[in-house]
Amino acid sequence: MKDETSDICYGHHPVMALIDEAPERCHKILVSESINKKLFEEIYNKARRYSIPISKVKPQALDRITDGASHQGIVAYVVKGKTGDMGKLLDMVSKANDKALVIIADKIKDPHNLGAIIRSAEVFGALGVIIPKRNSAFPNSTVHKTSAGASLRIMTVTVSNLVNSINELKEKGVWIVGLDQRAERHLWDKPPIGGKLAFVVGSEEMGISQVVAKACDDLRSIPMLGKTGSLNAAVAASIGMYEWARCCSEMIS
Repeated sequence: MKDETSDICYGHHPVMALIDEAPERCHKILVSESINKKLFEEIYNKARRYSIPISKVKPQALDRITDGASHQGIVAYVVKGKTGDMGKLLDMVSKANDKALVIIADKIKDPHNLGAIIRSAEVFGALGVIIPKRNSAFPNSTVHKTSAGASLRIMTVTVSNLVNSINELKEKGVWIVGLDQRAERHLWDKPPIGGKLAFVVGSEEMGISQVVAKACDDLRSIPMLGKTGSLNAAVAASIGMYEWARCCSEMIS
């Protein structure tokens, strides 16, 4: 059972990412008795490499542990780790040559949204994701699963004050762009958004908070032709990250 010092990580890709990226945090793995033989051998060999205990249990036991979530027959117990350090993230930004991407999640309370944002951030090569200590989802089993393990590969930094963190990034030459559907300038308008950049993404309900929006260097909106009115926060963030990658590619060419 979980305790205050541990969490769970479930699903094939998240557990594999855990073993590959942070084996010291994995203290036990449970697999279903009905798991695919090839998959079991893959997990077993990885776990044995790091002396991680692994046991077979009935599928119903995993259902209870994960509250019926789609665990794919594998659950790992994870020692809760500290989030990344803002100073280290700033150092990584300073050492980056001409391009760097940071994602700032402003009060994203849904762990599925946070996990999806982190997954896209890792795919697009972001250096880290910044989240506030209050009024925000935190990396947990749902985030690990939704991010397909990306939350165990990319630095996640929790901070007390997003505006202070934004100002620290500015001092390192980072341009801060808030994704805000109220903004007149579109995401792909000039100037292009390549180089060293941080995207601020707000919740679907509230968007970016007013004080954070004022701290941004630029606000951009994503043009929409339909009548729905807004995009899922994770989808909007992914569109922004793609546009950053595209602009960086054009700058090189």
